[in-house]
Amino acid sequence: MTRADRITRLGCAGVVALLSVTPALSASPNQPVQGWSAMQGIEPAALLEDIQTMPVSEIAVDDQPYCADDAEIAATLEQDFAEHPVDMTGVQGTQLWGSDQLGTWTLVAPRDDQTSCIIASGIGFSDDRSTQAYFQVAGL
Repeated sequence: MTRADRITRLGCAGVVALLSVTPALSASPNQPVQGWSAMQGIEPAALLEDIQTMPVSEIAVDDQPYCADDAEIAATLEQDFAEHPVDMTGVQGTQLWGSDQLGTWTLVAPRDDQTSCIIASGIGFSDDRSTQAYFQVAGL
């Protein structure tokens, strides 16, 4: 699968997820925090254990979390989801991104080679809520 295919797949998955929860999206601190692992059936904490050895998504042969250059991850989260960095030194070295505009959040796991992997995402984001809520929902 080419890099463009993976980016398209990530974008499509994000759009489908947003469309399916659009009525629930809210920037209200009263909106419950909900989250999902980047891989069905594998908790984000388990993904985090193996994240350093996963290939970037453009050369991956198996289903895995989306992994790409740090700049590409940041651009995707900023441009496609209106997310911004919230906590860049989060639990177990993860980074929390969130959007008050869309009410979405994403947990990113940085790697040693200037690449990162998305390990979890969800809805119910609000700048007024403690960042611990998102890490807790992700099981970290």
